[in-house]
Amino acid sequence: MKQSQQRHVLTQAIEAKVHRLDMDALVRLAADLKVPVPAATARTQRSKSTPAAHPGGPTERVLVGKGIGRVIPAAEGTRRLDQISVEDESTDWAESELVGAGEIVERLGVARGTLDNWRKGNKVIALRKGLRNYVYPLRQFERLGPIGGLERLASMFSSHEEAWEWLVTPNRMTDGKAPIDELRAGNIEPVVKAAEGALDYA
Repeated sequence: MKQSQQRHVLTQAIEAKVHRLDMDALVRLAADLKVPVPAATARTQRSKSTPAAHPGGPTERVLVGKGIGRVIPAAEGTRRLDQISVEDESTDWAESELVGAGEIVERLGVARGTLDNWRKGNKVIALRKGLRNYVYPLRQFERLGPIGGLERLASMFSSHEEAWEWLVTPNRMTDGKAPIDELRAGNIEPVVKAAEGALDYA
């Protein structure tokens, strides 16, 4: 196809597209292309964009923001966040040192897969930290692994967070002691019964 034919085909396609545009779109296109707009059309567009006044009231106002501002480097963003951040005390309720999976497997001398299986099988309490990571309360472990009874208790609650909060809260059904301490002492059945009693009234 010769260049003149290509030009003719493109011109027809553009004209067809332009014919389908409404007046607002045509005026915007003209402004983008720096094409002079007839005075009457410009006045019409300005009058359409002017907010109408309410009878007996002030002109309606539209708030316009300043945008997102300039982009700053990550290091500067971190510094600014540190300045306005406060110490997060949200894990104080855990009543235990919380450690990551790497430290747990090192302390217990088990494979990472073993810890993952314990978590998936509700044999340990794993508290979420972000989307994929977990932290583990040290208080639930003995030298060789998780203390007995955790598997039965963890599955009774709707989440590990709820289960752990119950385990570390002194309970009248466990003689005013935290259920986790009773589990550590080997008193599994009384703790299980206390949990069942607590959940009956939940």
